[in-house]
Amino acid sequence: MLQRTKAEQVERVYTEFVRRYRTPEDVLEDTEDHLLSLLRPLGLHWRSVTILKLVAELHAGGIPNNLDDLLELPGVGPYAAAAFLSFHKGRRAVIVDSNVVRLYGRYFGFVTDPETRRFKQFLDLADRITPRRDFRKFNYALLDHTRMLCKHKPLCRSCPLNGNCCFGRNILGEESRESI
Repeated sequence: MLQRTKAEQVERVYTEFVRRYRTPEDVLEDTEDHLLSLLRPLGLHWRSVTILKLVAELHAGGIPNNLDDLLELPGVGPYAAAAFLSFHKGRRAVIVDSNVVRLYGRYFGFVTDPETRRFKQFLDLADRITPRRDFRKFNYALLDHTRMLCKHKPLCRSCPLNGNCCFGRNILGEESRESI
């Protein structure tokens, strides 16, 4: 549900979804039209079709425990698979979405674009940054940081990373020069 949609938009729909569908069978027994009406506030009609396919496959074979098999599921990309492994299965996984790309780009001072998250060099960097232990806490903190501070319009003044962040140092340096 979070694909191309902010968490604030998804929260109400997700709450209703889990209230209405307590088991995979509940989803499979419902009509596509009914599921579509529930997901309509999120836009993107394909979500209902993808969710139905995903639930059917998971119900038939269970949820895979490794990245490659998760990526074979309909509608599951690298971010969703890594988040599932990290947060649900407690396995180290490198979480990368557009917000994480923005944070790393700003922090290390390199230019990013929508394809950056697919580059091997970037994924290697993200892998080196993600700790071997406490990765779950790190991933939660990373997502929270990008949601609350390193947003499209960043809050550099409030950021605990601003002293080491290339972008933050530039922004705060410009502010101090302007105040002189």
